[in-house]
Amino acid sequence: MSAKAARGAAESYRLTKDYPQAQTWYAHLMATGEATPADELHYAAMLMNNQQYTQALAQLDHYLQANPADRLAQSMKAGCEMAANPEALLRKGQLENMQQLNSAWSDWSITKQHNKYIFASDRPYKDIRKSGFFENENIKKRMYTWTGNSYLHLYETTGDSAVIKPLEKRSVNGDYHSSHATYNANGSTMFLAVTTLEKRAASALGKDSILTMNIGIKEINRNDKQRWILAPALPFNATLQYSVGDPWVNPAGDTLYFVASQGPQHQGGTDIYVSVKKGNNWSDPVNLGSSINTNGNERTPTFNRDGDLIFASDGHPGLGGLDIFTATKKDGAWVVTNAGIPVNSSHDDFAPALLDSALYFASNREGGKGSDDIYRFIPAPAPPPKPVFTISGIVTDRKTGAPLPEVQITLRNPANTIKIITDKDGRYEQVIDSGKYELSFHKAKYTTITKDTVTTTALATRKDKTMEQPAIGKPIKIENILFDLGKADIRPDAAKELDKLVTILQDNPTWEIELGAHTDSRANDAFNMGLSQRRAASTVAYLVSKGIKANRLTAKGYGETKLINKCANGVKCTEAEHLLNRRTEFTILRY
Repeated sequence: MSAKAARGAAESYRLTKDYPQAQTWYAHLMATGEATPADELHYAAMLMNNQQYTQALAQLDHYLQANPADRLAQSMKAGCEMAANPEALLRKGQLENMQQLNSAWSDWSITKQHNKYIFASDRPYKDIRKSGFFENENIKKRMYTWTGNSYLHLYETTGDSAVIKPLEKRSVNGDYHSSHATYNANGSTMFLAVTTLEKRAASALGKDSILTMNIGIKEINRNDKQRWILAPALPFNATLQYSVGDPWVNPAGDTLYFVASQGPQHQGGTDIYVSVKKGNNWSDPVNLGSSINTNGNERTPTFNRDGDLIFASDGHPGLGGLDIFTATKKDGAWVVTNAGIPVNSSHDDFAPALLDSALYFASNREGGKGSDDIYRFIPAPAPPPKPVFTISGIVTDRKTGAPLPEVQITLRNPANTIKIITDKDGRYEQVIDSGKYELSFHKAKYTTITKDTVTTTALATRKDKTMEQPAIGKPIKIENILFDLGKADIRPDAAKELDKLVTILQDNPTWEIELGAHTDSRANDAFNMGLSQRRAASTVAYLVSKGIKANRLTAKGYGETKLINKCANGVKCTEAEHLLNRRTEFTILRY
């Protein structure tokens, strides 16, 4: 088979959206060795349409070796790579084929006006209009030769498939294509895409000639009798040169977005433009720029209430054919994101419309009722916002009751660490997630509070604290520092308590302290003095092992010389009374 014949078959099937047959014939064309770069790119596109992304990626890599700067091929490659991880594109919600609107033909470009759905379809008139006049019409004369179907016309319905009727005949639906209706807020102005027949002047061809024109946009307005009246021609239509279509007008009716196959700063394919009405005049169209428009085709723009642009494109990275995208303004620039699955497929997905709190769109994906069907995607409800928990309080001096400013507070749980500082009134407040937190309070020259805890059982939790400023030379007992009888080794339970002292010393790096160890009066005095000195030295050694400099620490054993109760030699006491004397203390020597 010749390359010319294979190309002709491949192009025919591609343009009529028969992707499997198009892929087969492009494969034949590639086998001839006479394929052009454009053929190769079309072949990759057909592979993507048929969800054969690995093969398409290989084809695109080969193409890009010879054409590394081709933006469309780069975008197609990115789409293939994106398709390799479909879970990341999945959007939760319900997808529905609008069976009551769709037919065996092409149905698309839906909008809503006065509680009626308005959409375009190329279904035969005779299947809708039951009057004798239309039954006698020569339907073949109304056939669009490219598809073999009727021309596109606009229909209206309340949603019941039994009651679908065309909009008004001459003022809205002409003899040729009419589609993509858009209205201002009160429905008094309507824009739509149309094709018409125009006469070219005799000087152009030597005689008058009636020609089929490109697509243009028509504006019509309702008069006092509620009839549609044609407005003056829009200045940016150029039906003898190129197509202008897919209009969308803002609620005020003074800003019109549309697509055109030529125009200022044209990027390629069809681009999205905007024109603003001032008085009775429309401004020159402005291209939305390269962040929106590509060298592919951008189609069917619309906006949501947040001002985000929603449109279709085959030039941004997608799954194949036209995909639907959302563009959001951030710092004055458009950021474009793919609408994901199931809105997008490997086929053409286009003509988005936000109606009834759902996204309506058209697609020629497999499983539809006709060539293009109207679908509705209802997003899953957003999860309820997490409750906002707040912890707050005031930190004061234990002795004076005065508020303490600049207290450093650390909130810590396995997932997060938060650090805050009290204000001049000793107050703090912090929004936190639910859960259990460890709190530490630190201020220079004050004893650090470590590992206090709080659990968010209410939306607002209060945690007031008092902090003590230890006096120089006044011993402070370290709780639960226990030694085995007659030994000086640091036990594991004692180590946990000493770790709190490590934190205090780390938080107060200028402190110099004495570690004092005391015994009870049992055993002889000399033994007790030696034992206490060994215990104090072990305590200092433990702190040094944790990174505290030795020159900040002094070990001092007091034996039984500083009993805190009556339990001296020869005095009968209980074990609990003796225990009070077996203590470890630290004394701040200097700040």
